[in-house]
Amino acid sequence: MHYWSAFPFVRIAVTFALGIVAAVFLPQGYLAMLGLACFCMCLLLLSGWAKRSWFFTHNGAFGLVMLLSSFGLGYLRLYYAYQTQSAFHFTEKMQAYKARVITLPEPKKTQYKATLLVQKVKLQDTWQQAKAKVDVYVKAATCPFTYGDEVLLKGVPQHTLPPMNPGEFNYKRYLSFLGIYHQHFIDTTQVQVLSSGNGNALVAAAIKQRQYFARLLQQYLTQPNQLAIAQALLLGSKSAIDNRIKETYAASGAMHVLAVSGLHVGIIYVVILLLLKLVPLPYRKPWLVAALSIPLLWGYAFITGLSPSVLRAVTLFSIIALGNAFHRRAPMINSLAVSAMVLLLYNPYLLMQVGFQLSYVAVLGIIFIYPKLRSLWMPTHRLTIFFWDVTAISLAAQIATFPLSMLYFHRFPPYFLVSNLVVIPVATLIVWLGVVFFASSFLYMPLAGWVAKGIGFLISCINAVLGIIQNLPGNQLDRLYIDIPQTWLLYALIAGIFLYAVYKHRFWALASCGCMVAFSGLVGIRIVKNNTQPMVTVYRVPYHYAIDFVQAGQRFTVIDSGLVHNAEKLKFHIKPNRLRLGVNNQNVGAVVSKQTPYGQALVWYGTSFFIQTKQTNMAALFDVVIPAYSSDTLVSLPGHQPAVFLAEKGAYQTMLTSPLPK
Repeated sequence: MHYWSAFPFVRIAVTFALGIVAAVFLPQGYLAMLGLACFCMCLLLLSGWAKRSWFFTHNGAFGLVMLLSSFGLGYLRLYYAYQTQSAFHFTEKMQAYKARVITLPEPKKTQYKATLLVQKVKLQDTWQQAKAKVDVYVKAATCPFTYGDEVLLKGVPQHTLPPMNPGEFNYKRYLSFLGIYHQHFIDTTQVQVLSSGNGNALVAAAIKQRQYFARLLQQYLTQPNQLAIAQALLLGSKSAIDNRIKETYAASGAMHVLAVSGLHVGIIYVVILLLLKLVPLPYRKPWLVAALSIPLLWGYAFITGLSPSVLRAVTLFSIIALGNAFHRRAPMINSLAVSAMVLLLYNPYLLMQVGFQLSYVAVLGIIFIYPKLRSLWMPTHRLTIFFWDVTAISLAAQIATFPLSMLYFHRFPPYFLVSNLVVIPVATLIVWLGVVFFASSFLYMPLAGWVAKGIGFLISCINAVLGIIQNLPGNQLDRLYIDIPQTWLLYALIAGIFLYAVYKHRFWALASCGCMVAFSGLVGIRIVKNNTQPMVTVYRVPYHYAIDFVQAGQRFTVIDSGLVHNAEKLKFHIKPNRLRLGVNNQNVGAVVSKQTPYGQALVWYGTSFFIQTKQTNMAALFDVVIPAYSSDTLVSLPGHQPAVFLAEKGAYQTMLTSPLPK
């Protein structure tokens, strides 16, 4: 208890976050949590009034009530946030709606995407008040609206669809965490701008400044890849980066530098401190540093788009600056907990965002693991010290984040140390040059041109080096699959190894071994299950069809020609299930296939299938009939009752648990 007293906000932030998680997965417990929170708050108030009471003098009881209060408040905070952004039910009778554009339109391949806040809906001839967020996709060469516009749109938004295939990313759930439950696909004839300039003045000013800086970069950086990376590094805009460059950075372990995060905010903070050194010493007060640095940091956060990692970093540096102003320097872990509490109080759904989770976990790794790694070797040369620091920080952050990275991205970059030794110093230099570039654009434009050439040259060097790293042998660890329980076991294993390294106690070694055994057992069960049960998966992909036959880790696929070359749809709709099942390579040995004028006939382990593309009576001859021309899929399997599965409701997947006929 004495140890934790130095970090009071850590326990509060953790239990508050656990309350948020409980509210996400157990939303029915609202009344119970309300009663718990009220009871605990009453106890705390009574303890403050009767300071000599038994409850107040026993730290254990007082601390338990504090943690229960924090847990209940976290639950109630998310429940309140859900109530304020719950879905508005659009009806088919609706003819049009009025809304305000609340995000800057983002260019896609052939359309623009923006989030709109619905204010009124038209039912027959009357307008009614409404409040809902809608993601609007407008098919146009140039977007007809921008941030802050009031627009009139014709048509009815559709509910966001749930995952249609096994293992597919739950985009509907992701949007629900943002308070978005509907999507609307339109063209320019369905939208009319009513007025402009209705958005938040601060956000509008930040967007205007960001667009100005983007135009400056476009003026001096003519190569698309250089421009895209510069906009990502300096302005937080990654929409212009093509898939090939993204894959290069992801495969080499350098993807984190493309997201404006603590590295970038730290550099800006150092620049501000260096500039403040020009102020004469008698006037360089701590409160002056805070008064100037905090608005500048938040201005930078607004310009770069307020991503979760930027919010974390700017909030943390603001707390540090305020602490220095009042001569109160708290431990970093406590300041980190305070920043998390502030952000989760503002928006509890931030906890469910991958960027927020990775950002805080990486900082925790640097706080706890980096000092232990750093102490393993104490170099004396300045250059050696610098590279060892970069290596130790990269190792600490990677150790802390790799379970989450495997859970969400299913890959591990084995050469991340090599890439970070190159990318982090060069990216730091690019951010410094970016500050000089933007400053010189106001003061002396010829200097801005020379600085831009330097930025472009450095970006080309980074891309070339990462391209070499991407092609090194053994750099294709991109089929790693773990689930949520296995992720928690990996974190328990990391914690056990760390605690054993610190305290040298046998208990932590045994606990680590137990976690490893449990993790290996779960992986083994999944592998045995996938290799002993045959499985058929009929995928639902818009305007396409695909069927996987899986047995003993091998698969045979029937897929239309348009889908087989569409890497984006394959990655989103089909590859997650193959990854989950641990299959990749095509095996044609177990399947006998024949093409007919009415579709494709197959025999797989004694079961006959017919992929029907045209209407015919011969379908009755097969065990399984999959109409590829209609919305219904008629399925009958040995030992199972025939059933009709609507394609709109998702993919059909079955385990053939009964013995297959020979």
